[in-house]
Amino acid sequence: MSFDLLAPHYRWMEALCAGGQLQRCRTALLTALSTPQHVLVYGEGNGRFLLELCRHFPAAHVTVVEASAVMIDLARTRLQRAGLAHAYVEFIHADALIWQPPVATFDLIVTCFFLDCFRADQLQQLIPTIASAATPDAQWLLADFQIAPAGLRRLSSRVIVGFLYAFFRCVTRLSANELVNVEPYLTAAGFTRHARREFILGLLFCEARQR
Repeated sequence: MSFDLLAPHYRWMEALCAGGQLQRCRTALLTALSTPQHVLVYGEGNGRFLLELCRHFPAAHVTVVEASAVMIDLARTRLQRAGLAHAYVEFIHADALIWQPPVATFDLIVTCFFLDCFRADQLQQLIPTIASAATPDAQWLLADFQIAPAGLRRLSSRVIVGFLYAFFRCVTRLSANELVNVEPYLTAAGFTRHARREFILGLLFCEARQR
């Protein structure tokens, strides 16, 4: 899986397909979080969320795990242009399925439109690995797609999500081909939901969870 080819075009593609709704979903619950000291962000992409995270929590030390070197360059450039080149951000160019985070280090975990890139068998390995990096009182900020529960909303969300998986499998060699319910994995890791919002008629959701 590689997002390098897609990275230079991701911003306009996101704007064309969803307007500002994905970014709104990513950032909607920042104000619901307690101020973190150490943040671990997986799959940040081109840095749009990272920029708002650094603005909202300027004293936080942020570690970003990103598999695309091009995305990392875009995120660094975005921070520099915003005058945040000296923010406490460390970029780690690594495959999340291979990289091992330091244990019990981060009081905020962030996975925005990231966990949907993996199959169920991969998530069974990945989520406990990510959770091992969390402190006993850590928060987890999650944003992703979902299939609406019923009616036309369910049909439209299934069509949209199916199209997105077909596109990303073709362009990025994504191995996943369907959304996996991550609720049981997060609950097993001790993270309980305390805030949730939905967007685009239930197609997108964000959650803040607490250990």
